[in-house]
Amino acid sequence: MRPSPLDRKLGRDLWRLKWQVLAIALLIGCGVSLAVMAYSAQTALSAAQERFYRQTRFADVFANARRAPLSRLAELSRIPGVTAVDARLIEAGLMRAPGLVRPATARLISLPDGMSALNQIRLTAGRMPDPARRDEVVALATFLEAAHVAVGDKLTAVIAGRAFTFTIVGAALSPEFIYSPAPGSFMPDDAHQGVFWAPRRTVERAAGDSGAFNTVALTLAPGASLPATLAQVDRILSPYGGRAAYGRADQPSHAFLTAELKELSTSASILPPIFLLVAAVLVHLVISRLVEAEREQIGLLKAFGYTDREAAAPFLKLAGLIGLLGAAMGGAAGGGFGAAMVELYREYFRFPVLTPQFHLSAFLGASSVAIAAVLVGAYGAYRKAAALSPAVAMQPPRPAAFRRGPVDILLSAGGVDEATRMIVRNLQRFPGRAALACLGLASSLSLLVGTQFLFDSLDEVVDQAYYRSQRWSEAISFAEPRAITAVREALRLPGVVAAEPVRAVGARLKANGREEMTRLVGLDAASRLQRPLDRQDRRVPFVGDGVVLSEGLAGRLGVALGDTVRVEVIDGTAPALLLPVTALSQDYSGYAAYIDRRRLNRLMGEGDVISGAQLLVAADARPAYYAAVEDAPQIVGSASRDDTVASWRQAMSEAFSTTITYYVGFAAAIAFGVAYNTSRISFSERARDLATLRVLGFGPWACVYVLAGELMVLTLLAVPLGALGGQALAHGLVAAYSREEVSLPAMINARSYGIALAAFVTAVLLAGGIVVRRVWTLDLVHVLKTRE
Repeated sequence: MRPSPLDRKLGRDLWRLKWQVLAIALLIGCGVSLAVMAYSAQTALSAAQERFYRQTRFADVFANARRAPLSRLAELSRIPGVTAVDARLIEAGLMRAPGLVRPATARLISLPDGMSALNQIRLTAGRMPDPARRDEVVALATFLEAAHVAVGDKLTAVIAGRAFTFTIVGAALSPEFIYSPAPGSFMPDDAHQGVFWAPRRTVERAAGDSGAFNTVALTLAPGASLPATLAQVDRILSPYGGRAAYGRADQPSHAFLTAELKELSTSASILPPIFLLVAAVLVHLVISRLVEAEREQIGLLKAFGYTDREAAAPFLKLAGLIGLLGAAMGGAAGGGFGAAMVELYREYFRFPVLTPQFHLSAFLGASSVAIAAVLVGAYGAYRKAAALSPAVAMQPPRPAAFRRGPVDILLSAGGVDEATRMIVRNLQRFPGRAALACLGLASSLSLLVGTQFLFDSLDEVVDQAYYRSQRWSEAISFAEPRAITAVREALRLPGVVAAEPVRAVGARLKANGREEMTRLVGLDAASRLQRPLDRQDRRVPFVGDGVVLSEGLAGRLGVALGDTVRVEVIDGTAPALLLPVTALSQDYSGYAAYIDRRRLNRLMGEGDVISGAQLLVAADARPAYYAAVEDAPQIVGSASRDDTVASWRQAMSEAFSTTITYYVGFAAAIAFGVAYNTSRISFSERARDLATLRVLGFGPWACVYVLAGELMVLTLLAVPLGALGGQALAHGLVAAYSREEVSLPAMINARSYGIALAAFVTAVLLAGGIVVRRVWTLDLVHVLKTRE
């Protein structure tokens, strides 16, 4: 079938406007690709999560105790709705791994006796331990890779005060450690977190214990009440030092993965509409200009018998083709970007299988919205073309009526040259178009500024958390609370120049019908190595028996200064108390609560005890310090501020750099698309004026000034709007992406503004340069022909 004359005309228009069409399609492609990328990555993660959880029978409820007899399992299994119970014995200590200066944490977990157990592991290399042997273990694969330890190597750990030498016979992945944050950080430190599985008898031998468990997992039948189950588990385990049971939603690995899945949905819903809105505006400008330029052709078509709709339809079809082209580009790019994100996630979320997936529904939905947006943008021009009568359309357009206004008077009084006045008059002539172009440029700069804040926020979080609030260089934790005299022992460790006590317990805080699980940190009133700070970096004092809450935790509980919270300590058998909120602290890295250490010990019904110590250690003495810590049987945890900050910066830089690269590219595409189409439309309208200037003796550069000056004015007007919009976007992203692990401040420094502005100006200059170079190739004879 031969195309109709109108379709052939549409093809010619499409080819003639190919660069403008591509610029708009690029914006649509950016919006569609963002949605496809986010939902494709989310689908890949969700599918890997669901598959791995099902294969390993990941539990619904988790609980810990100090030492509970195995006979309690029967009572746990009789809880209504419980379908399976799996008890384990977990012991922890420190160990030295080859190539590591700081000792790693060793967590030894007993293996189940049958395949019906919960939270099963999946081998990735080697074999399972021989039950007849007492020195074979399977190690977490991420630890082996990060610490450069191989299957077959031997390691020695100090478990419960005993040296335990074992051989690694296999590597495995576990649903409990898909993402494993380091203590005191929400970033993983795989090299210093060793997790090992061994038969129960091996773990009992290493711990010097038998016939007991200290952790239990349960699965629930569909429809079973989670709160009721948690209450029953707490009741059964409380005599044995049970800590508060919690559901899968609060399991650290699962919680972090859930937060990441939520952020992907947020990204897909916040940013794509910006691109589609700008694309719709550009389509409106381009199609409206095309209708003005083709008035005579529209009139001829109607004079030859085409109906109003038939004559105007090519303009609506052109917009639809732009949308289809952009959607196709976005689908292809989004699939590739989604696969790249999955590759990045493989570094953090350890699944046996994590394969890229293309989210077809997201592509079809985003494409439909994109096409609808450009059709809406072109509808006004379509109606204008349909309303033109042949007699009016075939006449030359009425010349614009210019009148002397306040701006002209001001420019004349200031001795402004004629070229500048031409720029201002043209902006006055089309104020709506100028406003839309300015807003499009501002949206580009807003996206650039609003995403650059991530790096500045990270710097502020690190500085506040690890240098202003927490000023220790090393920290140790004990297996059990120890007397305050342990601080003096810590001072005798090599290189230690200062030491302060800490008592930290798990607690459940309740207020206004809300509940949060957190750490209740007991500090001395005069502590210097860790101190809660307010917004002005002033020390927050402990007053009476009250607690100090971070601002984030207070917000989640809905409490303010002077309100009362119910504090239930879940480590031990301390009674619940109502305590006043005496101060709020600025705490970006988590939701913590602080209290005077001695008051906490009285609350716990204990003497003057501590659970750890914070230290200042000379840098040149750290190898000797780490060796001494490794040999101390009571020390089961060691943290280094410098290692934590370094791993955090590296991980965040890698993740943010990839994200920022995408956003900078997308934002630059907006700036380029808006600047190019604005300049191209201006050139089409002012070609006759520019040719007249050339004939009158003006040089090419004077014509370039007239053409590019309008774009530069719009760019300058867009800068403050974009900066303000970037601040607003940064605050919106903070609200959308803040987690329990970290709360990002909406901070943007001068360097980030400079980077954003440089990328913005570069894109605008590139687009404007492509258009203004046409000044040198103007066909003066053709342009100056007057239609009779």
